Amino acid sequence: MNINKLIVFILTLVLLNFNNVSSEEKVKLDDEELPAIDPFQGNAAVGQNQNSIDTDTNDQNSEAGILNGMRLVGTIIGKSKKFAILSRPDGNVFKFEEDQKLNSNVSIVEIFGSYVIVEDENNKFYQVYMNNLIQEIDG
Repeated sequence: MNINKLIVFILTLVLLNFNNVSSEEKVKLDDEELPAIDPFQGNAAVGQNQNSIDTDTNDQNSEAGILNGMRLVGTIIGKSKKFAILSRPDGNVFKFEEDQKLNSNVSIVEIFGSYVIVEDENNKFYQVYMNNLIQEIDG
């Protein structure tokens, strides 16, 4: 009689355990649908043309520094072209090539993997790093 009770008890535990395991919802991250837009980008850059920069905001002021408040966020180096990606505080992102003007006073001279060399209107050269560090260098 004790053996029958033991068998029934073990079967009950196994069935309850199996029921808990089978009732858990398993979600695979690969099967989930991802959003079509970047939620971290915000609404400021949506619908903006990357090459259209307002000339009023490009005039250099003393508070914004040499890059007018823009900061280097990335570089893209290909076989034939190099690009520097800079963003403004309002979230707009712009792509520049070598020998292209950032504004009326500053142009990009050379693009490297982790920094960019820019030249201002006084022919002074600066290294601009991705951590927003700008150092003057000898030309």
